[in-house]
Amino acid sequence: MWYELNGLESLQSPAVLVSAERVEANIEACISLAGAPERLRPHVKTHKSSSVVRMHLDRGVTRFKCATVAEAAMVASAGSRDVLLAYQPVGPAVDSLCAVAGRFPDTRFGCLVDSIASLEAIGRRAARSGVRLSVYVDLDVGMHRTGIEPGESALRLYRAAHESELLVAGGLHAYDGHIHDSDIATRCSNAETSRQLAFAVRERLTSETIAVPEIVLGGTPTFPCHAAACEDGVALSPGTFVYHDWGYAERYPDLPFEMAAVVFGRVISVPRAGRFTVDVGSKAIAADPEQPRGILLNLPEAVAGGQSEEHWMFTVSEERTPKVGEAVFVWPRHICPTIAHYDAVAVCGTDGEITEWWKTDARGRSLHEDT
Repeated sequence: MWYELNGLESLQSPAVLVSAERVEANIEACISLAGAPERLRPHVKTHKSSSVVRMHLDRGVTRFKCATVAEAAMVASAGSRDVLLAYQPVGPAVDSLCAVAGRFPDTRFGCLVDSIASLEAIGRRAARSGVRLSVYVDLDVGMHRTGIEPGESALRLYRAAHESELLVAGGLHAYDGHIHDSDIATRCSNAETSRQLAFAVRERLTSETIAVPEIVLGGTPTFPCHAAACEDGVALSPGTFVYHDWGYAERYPDLPFEMAAVVFGRVISVPRAGRFTVDVGSKAIAADPEQPRGILLNLPEAVAGGQSEEHWMFTVSEERTPKVGEAVFVWPRHICPTIAHYDAVAVCGTDGEITEWWKTDARGRSLHEDT
């Protein structure tokens, strides 16, 4: 396999190994599903890397979505001219976003809002900073995490954004992260319900001659459903697809993406036959899913046990017990928080060598020069 590299004995573990070839294939598959690169606004939260952003740019994907101010700065520095912070910034975060916008005057920056109070606060801070931000009304289409109900309240908020002299009304944002159906037909049916809620808001606004330049829809599980039914003015925002993870591969077998990132670790202890511990603790792999938090690709029958900060215990049949020092390759159940543990990822070439390191530029919450 691509991750079984030459010279692993000299690579410190744990580390993330990435296949550039598979990342490229995943980006191409994503563009194919979307129908064109112009229809994508991919989320960078999974990779947080300017190297991966540039791979998208090289293929004609120019707009991006992000979750932190550090990610917004990273995307702009990589060359994008359109960045949406898919988050409603409050307090000093608004000033940080404005500072980034000031540093990159040729890039259009947007953020989410779901209340008049936030809209007004963002407008005041943007005016003090001398920058012009776009705001997208965040619609709650079923996840109930953030956003405003897609009815009269949403219409009032969008009208206020449209009438603002300090901000620009950029469009609507409708994330349907509550849709987890494995069956593609059921998933698409539920995605249509969410999509129609956003479309209904747009219809009301356009009937009042209020422009809605863009509706941002979906994540990795649902964007193929939206792509099949969407017209101009809709942007699709998958994120996990770029590296793909075990959780999505298990739950959504219809997705055409390949495993492009694994965690390399080592067996550090064998207390007795049938029991061993690896160095992939909760500080090395996403700890938000229930166990198992990953599958050992070269020992898939191993059963995950307790995990602490630097240790992860497994049980296996006595005859399959590995030796201390043996390599393990873990495909994480959730890749996005996994990558956030690492300053950089090792890029594997087709010749079994590490060809370069991709920096996880936006690993932190903010950049020092933004604060």
